[in-house]
This record gives sequence, structure tokens and C-alpha cells, in this order.
Amino acid sequence: MSDQPASTCPACEDKTWAWTGRQPGYDHIHRVRTLPDDTRDIDTHIVMRGFAVGFARAGGGGLPQTWVFFEDLEPALVFGRAGRMSIHDISGYGVYQAAHETRFDFETEEQVTTLYVSGRALDREAGEDQHFAQWVRGVQLGSAYYEPPAPSR
Repeated sequence: MSDQPASTCPACEDKTWAWTGRQPGYDHIHRVRTLPDDTRDIDTHIVMRGFAVGFARAGGGGLPQTWVFFEDLEPALVFGRAGRMSIHDISGYGVYQAAHETRFDFETEEQVTTLYVSGRALDREAGEDQHFAQWVRGVQLGSAYYEPPAPSR
């Protein structure tokens, strides 16, 4: 949680899931059964589906619960695994299907950013090493962007 004031959003107050609420960069973080569809109204509403990595440090110390959104699964899996290797700061992580929403709230006249997280964790599954190899093939040395490589024939 951030230093921002407590939420009045009912979904943020859901105590059955430990990772709802806010953090810097997100006004809301919600667990949902169904992710919103991609939306591209550039001026007022953008929803992009992808993947979210959640980090936590059990028992205090280290990083507080933190979420990071990725458009592609491969960098999300690599980021989650690499972060967990920092055993003093992160004691657990998960990679989930997610959607990142940015919308203009006409009532408050402010931009609102929400992260929706859904489903079971996708990390530490059989074949994860293949996603790591695909990530390496998609890394562009002169850019911060991941470009999924063309499918093999």
C-alpha cells in the first residue's frame, strides 16, 4: 500500500484477497473473475490485456506487496523469477493474467489507473524454460521493448 489515503472503493476493501488496494502508479488493484476487453479510446479510456507480476516479502522487511504489468508473458515470467532470486527482499511472487486500465473520470476530472488481476498463477509451470528462451530471442539490445520472435517453421 502507498501513502495515499484509504480507498472508498468497495473492491479495494475486499479482504478475501491480500493484494487489493493501491500502490504508487495504481489507484486500484482488483482481483476479478473476468478481465475487461481491450479498449482503445485514446482520449478517455485504454485497456490493455497482459500479465502482472506480484511480489511480496512475508513477515515485514523487504519490498511491500508490489505489482508490475507486462504486455507479454515472457518478460513477466523472467522478471518474476529474477526478482524472487533477491531472497532478502522478496519471499514470494506470482505471474497472473491481467489488464491495465487508464481512464478519465469525468466526475473527479482525474485520470484513474486500475490493475485487474485474474486466474491462477502462471509461473513455475512445466515448459517455463521455453518462455525464458523465447524472451532471450525477443530482446532487442538497442531498445527496452520485447519483440516476440516470429514463429519457427
